[in-house]
Amino acid sequence: AITGNVQRQPPGNLQKRLDDVGQGHVTKHWKDLSAEERSDLCEQVAGIDFAELQRVLRRAQERSSPDKAAAKAPAGIVEGDQMLCTNVSIKASSRDRCYRKGLQLIAEGKVGAILLAGGQGTRLGTTLPKGCVDIGLPSKSTLFQVQAERIRRLEKLAAEEVYGQGSLCKHPLRWYVMVSEFTKSYTEQHFKEHSFFGLDPNQVRFFEQRKLPCLSVDGKVLLQAKGKVAESPDGNGGIYRALKLSGCLEDMAERGIECLDCYCVDNLLARVADPFFLGYCWNADAELGCRAVAKRSPDEKVGVFVRKGNSVGVIEYSELDPKLSAAVGEGGELIYKWSNICMQYYSRNFLERLAIEEIDLDHHIANKMI
Repeated sequence: AITGNVQRQPPGNLQKRLDDVGQGHVTKHWKDLSAEERSDLCEQVAGIDFAELQRVLRRAQERSSPDKAAAKAPAGIVEGDQMLCTNVSIKASSRDRCYRKGLQLIAEGKVGAILLAGGQGTRLGTTLPKGCVDIGLPSKSTLFQVQAERIRRLEKLAAEEVYGQGSLCKHPLRWYVMVSEFTKSYTEQHFKEHSFFGLDPNQVRFFEQRKLPCLSVDGKVLLQAKGKVAESPDGNGGIYRALKLSGCLEDMAERGIECLDCYCVDNLLARVADPFFLGYCWNADAELGCRAVAKRSPDEKVGVFVRKGNSVGVIEYSELDPKLSAAVGEGGELIYKWSNICMQYYSRNFLERLAIEEIDLDHHIANKMI
């Protein structure tokens, strides 16, 4: 413990650890800090794996390099691909069958929804959680309210489909809301103040994603204050570790949830737990399903689905060579046109396997004002 202002220099082991990874500047304001601030900074630095941070940054920089992108040109997904199914290719009878299966899964309590809500509304001009912001609807409804109301309506549709007209919901749809340190408190209070928008409080579970230090363009850790490293949520890819560490995977198993619909909070048009999509993926015995929308133009800033060996992956727009992004096929359509809109179907078994294997996912550079 540090008391008073006796220790005018940072602890030797702390400073050496920072110097060894080129981050010695983190303690440059040490003499201006109170004993409590020094202790907090020591604790924060101790929790940062700088070696891992450097490795992740190096790999992300390599992928975002135009030369690297050109050298590793991925194969595009085209019409007719066996892993791609478009709306126009599905017969009405098959669509109805999938829709009814989805409603059955919901009514039987086999479906959960995962909402990614760890980000703040900085692009909307506020530091509030995105789901709490007035987005200009005549009803003044926030994104959280709109989505909660869709869940309530979906529960009713599912119950009546399976148990008959006028039937009540027997298995409330479990809603897993991923928050961050920056949105957790306000989000939970927002739900309480609005009585969980008519949902049963017991069907909503909040869980927290990790943080990563914010870096300058030259890889230096940024300071939020003289005695505090600036940090940010670790992105949507942080969902897998967060589900494991929070106990949500165990909660899903205990409740008999077999599949999950995942989406981002700032998607006003999201069909939460869309019965058709759920039923389609379930009938196909899929572990993972991703919804996609065709790009409007080559320069639209969205990641696109690409071939990676025998499977499919996503490459960010910032990591795709502009020439490839603008490439068109014989019919004049973009080759790299199927954009990732961050709406996925997961089987619970798939999420559990990811947790056990601890897959090393790629990180991507997000350039933002801090």
